Amino acid sequence: MKILVIGPGGVGGYLAYKLKKCGNFVSVIGSKGEVKKLKIKDVDKIEEVQFDKLDGKYDAVFVTTKSYHLDDVIKTLPEYLKENGIVVPILNGIGHFEKFKDFNYKKACIYILSNKENGIIHKKTPLFYLCVEDDEKLREIFKNCDLKVKFSDNIDKDIWKKYLFIATFATLQSFYSKPTGWIMEEKVDEVEKFIDEVIKVAKHYGVNLEDEKKRVIKQALNIPYDSKMSMQIDFEDKNKTEVDNITGFLAKKSDFIASFYNSLKTVQATS
Repeated sequence: MKILVIGPGGVGGYLAYKLKKCGNFVSVIGSKGEVKKLKIKDVDKIEEVQFDKLDGKYDAVFVTTKSYHLDDVIKTLPEYLKENGIVVPILNGIGHFEKFKDFNYKKACIYILSNKENGIIHKKTPLFYLCVEDDEKLREIFKNCDLKVKFSDNIDKDIWKKYLFIATFATLQSFYSKPTGWIMEEKVDEVEKFIDEVIKVAKHYGVNLEDEKKRVIKQALNIPYDSKMSMQIDFEDKNKTEVDNITGFLAKKSDFIASFYNSLKTVQATS
């Protein structure tokens, strides 16, 4: 199988590394063009991986960019995708899937704590869990990989479950400029209210998340105290952020979430 990964950040870089190690032909494209190699720190083990040279069209293209790069990336997909090829967008959020409607795409979400720091992809904990819409070609791609992969028959719910966590903590962390541990110590009432609001929005889209609140809170208590979502890091660094895709989508249906979204947009406009 020939695989292309577009967006070699914390998620895409690590995924490309593991797909290459399990025997696939893997090429990588970043913001500056072809990426020939990456250095990976997998918890405490450092390894350098060499990728395959860009070569024609691909059986599967994994898109792991930030949402604000999607319009430009989508324009390039016909150049790299075989006629029966699959596109797998792995981004935070829900609203971006509409952008792939003209392609053969499979929905996915991923649980991983990984960032790109000083040119190195650093996966900080053993956590890796990929949920992807069931597909024979994707099963073939991952069959020799030592990765936890769920081939889902209810991918919309799986994605909303991830979104429930990401939207809550990416938004509150960015708003308060504080990590997960502080949010859970000082703003737990707002955490619970935010979760309740996301559950209401999910119900509007036909997804029942009523049993997920306790899981999300437990998950937040179990991750490292100083954990930061990439959106908070982007706000701190005064970079472009994914606030529209992560928080803005929900703000359309919730006045409570809209108050955070509007404040963050103001911060973004003045930074």
